[in-house]
Amino acid sequence: MKKNDSKVDLSFEKRRSLRRAAGAWNTAFVCNGTCYSGIIENMSDHGMHVIAASKESVSSFVPEAVLELKCSAPGEEPIMLYGEVRWVHINKTPILGLTYRMGMEILQQSPEYGQYLAVVK
Repeated sequence: MKKNDSKVDLSFEKRRSLRRAAGAWNTAFVCNGTCYSGIIENMSDHGMHVIAASKESVSSFVPEAVLELKCSAPGEEPIMLYGEVRWVHINKTPILGLTYRMGMEILQQSPEYGQYLAVVK
């Protein structure tokens, strides 16, 4: 089927958004032995978008870095996940310093992750 074929009913972005839970969930994570805090902007069965800020440059946030994340939604018990950074965008802001937006692939899920994702969707 060609890209311009009328049988293509949903764009990639539309299909992607249907599989993701959007929100703002607090997270604490460890990268190369250092603890950071951040926000999970959206998550799916296999990945998530994490935002972290730092006054100083963090050279640990690079593609293929492995993070241990602790996620918590309001009223839910925290869960542990292991993920690999797939991409990083760095923005410089006057108030926060450097903002890191990271796309992550979930490598190892806790057994409760499916239930957690269903609650936040």
